[in-house]
Amino acid sequence: MRITATGCCLIDVLYREISYAGDAFRRLLSRVPGDGGLIPGGLVLANDLEAFAGRPFPELLYEISGGTEATAVNLGGPAIVALVHAAQLLEKQGVESRFYGIVGDDPLAGQIESFIGETPVQAFFQYMDKSPSPSTVVLADPYALEGKGERSFVHTIGAAEHLAVERFPDDFYDTDILLIGGSALVPPLHAALTPLLKRAKEHGALTIVGTVYDFRSQKRDPKGIWPLGDRDSYRFIDLLVCDEEEALRLSATTRIEDAANRFIDWRVGALVITRGARDYLLWSGGERFLSHEMAMLPVSRWVDDRLAADPSLKGDTTGCGDNFLGGLVASSAMQLPEKPSLREAAAWAAASGGFACFYHGGTYHQKMRGEKRRLLEPIVSSYRRQIGE
Repeated sequence: MRITATGCCLIDVLYREISYAGDAFRRLLSRVPGDGGLIPGGLVLANDLEAFAGRPFPELLYEISGGTEATAVNLGGPAIVALVHAAQLLEKQGVESRFYGIVGDDPLAGQIESFIGETPVQAFFQYMDKSPSPSTVVLADPYALEGKGERSFVHTIGAAEHLAVERFPDDFYDTDILLIGGSALVPPLHAALTPLLKRAKEHGALTIVGTVYDFRSQKRDPKGIWPLGDRDSYRFIDLLVCDEEEALRLSATTRIEDAANRFIDWRVGALVITRGARDYLLWSGGERFLSHEMAMLPVSRWVDDRLAADPSLKGDTTGCGDNFLGGLVASSAMQLPEKPSLREAAAWAAASGGFACFYHGGTYHQKMRGEKRRLLEPIVSSYRRQIGE
């Protein structure tokens, strides 16, 4: 079996002890949608934040962090983190996991390749001279949202502006599952979603798309609908995965149930809409996943109980959504060639997203093959019992 992914791949620079109530952070908060200010839980582009504040980003970061060093530097990005997680869960099952992306001409490119080299993923990169590799500074406040934690992102698109989708080889489409993650942070890919997904479907691939906060569209039209390729792209998506804000902005609705119904009208095959630490929504029309009526499912009680009992176990929430997506991908692969159950996939997703709260950054670095799956299996079993499976 083969899983192929493309989309957002970058270096995450994590600052864990940021106070959103602090003066330095509050001075940089967005006042008007799209103005370039910081957005708790959202993403802003570094050059837009500089324009908003009238100062270079390194100076702003020094003030926000109080001059402290980063907590961690890790591999990040919705596409690569989800694929690495899926590959770690599947590596003893002979699954081939491939990533196609782009890096720049800087030391970060070497870091990205080094991180991926420690995982079961094969990477195929385009290289862009005189352009920085994509990166994100993650500002995490572990005490925000009543102690659940929150993070905000300052992103440098860099080389991702120049990904040449037309240079993907024919072999790119020869895959059982195609995952596209965070395409809004890879503009050429975002624009080419419809033909890319259509071609993958013609080759028989199961197509899974995970979204990301689309700051470019937000800046262009703060009240407008966010595009996902074009409207036709939805009918070539077998499983759409997005968080609540992304779903509402992509659908121009105000309730996730209404967003789901709009995506269904646009002929998406199945969908999951997450809401951070709150219950999430799922639905499947029965085409590539078993049929499932629209329903809300909880996050993992096992994870909540462990963190409540011992707060010292808490890492941060960076990568929870990306690992949730990776859990969906991994479980879908486990269930093929039969039609996958979205409810069973949700068990792996909820466990995966929750487990990311126990370490820093999105990517978990295993000490041995199979380690992450071994750690996740009891959480998955507990979740199945929690939802009555």
